[in-house]
Amino acid sequence: MARKIRFEIAGDETGSPLPQQPPMSDAPSKAPSLSAMAKSLHAAAASSIREIETKLIDESQFKDRIADDDPDVIDLANSIREQGQLIPILVSPSAGGRFRIVYGRRRLAALRSLDLPAKALVRDLEEDEAIIAQGQENTFRKDLSWIEKALFAKQLDDAGKSDELICDALNIDQKARRSGEKLTGLSRMRQVMSKLDHGLVDAVGPAHKVGRDRWYRVAQMIEKAGFPPGNQREFVLGVLEMRDRGAISDDRFDELERMVSAALKATSSRQKSVAPQSAASRIGIVRSNTRSATITVTSASSQALHQWISTNPEQALLALVEAQKKTEQQQ
Repeated sequence: MARKIRFEIAGDETGSPLPQQPPMSDAPSKAPSLSAMAKSLHAAAASSIREIETKLIDESQFKDRIADDDPDVIDLANSIREQGQLIPILVSPSAGGRFRIVYGRRRLAALRSLDLPAKALVRDLEEDEAIIAQGQENTFRKDLSWIEKALFAKQLDDAGKSDELICDALNIDQKARRSGEKLTGLSRMRQVMSKLDHGLVDAVGPAHKVGRDRWYRVAQMIEKAGFPPGNQREFVLGVLEMRDRGAISDDRFDELERMVSAALKATSSRQKSVAPQSAASRIGIVRSNTRSATITVTSASSQALHQWISTNPEQALLALVEAQKKTEQQQ
């Protein structure tokens, strides 16, 4: 079962307070000790809220949002300017008197834009606890886009975090985990991120309207077109050009999809224009194309040659290289 870490404070993500609850009855409680405990806990939570200068608060080492123009931050800043910060952020202490944000990044960004200190709950959380709280805050408030979740999962993977922790933080594959089935959601994230440059993902942005299937299809096409990670600069530049022209993230993904589709068609056309060639001799057949050459020893009298090539592949290839050099020298 997914582990959930919640710190409930009245209000919503935009800073608007939740409807007030009816006042507690003055009638004697059937469980006075529990009522007193509840009041004590609420008082303790309220007293633990601190004001912290935003310059002392660092980002999490695990990036769960792709930087992009977020109009919600502007709206949130306007709300805080008018009403004040109604909902605290959650931070965890780090070295040197500093803090690390656990959740409330958009509130923190809004406060920074206003040059105001942050009201914060301070909780001493272990790294894995902070990761789960960070992921669940985005799941239960403003959902991350699919590619942001995939990027977050990739960073946790690279840090050696367990599948269980990643699934809990992103609230994915819970039924599959309980039944011992394949974690298809996490698997698809890994497949996509293994084929894409992080720079390309950052250039596109969160693309909130683009789901798993379209990202998977684009990643597959990029691979088929012959552009592995580290060789996707032309796509990055095309997407950044769209961004410079003011295109939103979803439109930038559309442009990436168009460029990748065109590149795949061009690659297929080049491959079709070069027909495979074959040549036969009394010993066997040689078939070749732009990517490879295959030598098939067919003569029954050449079984010894076939055996020798099988057990001495390096020497056989070196013999071909020497034959090539001699032929070039004679020309």
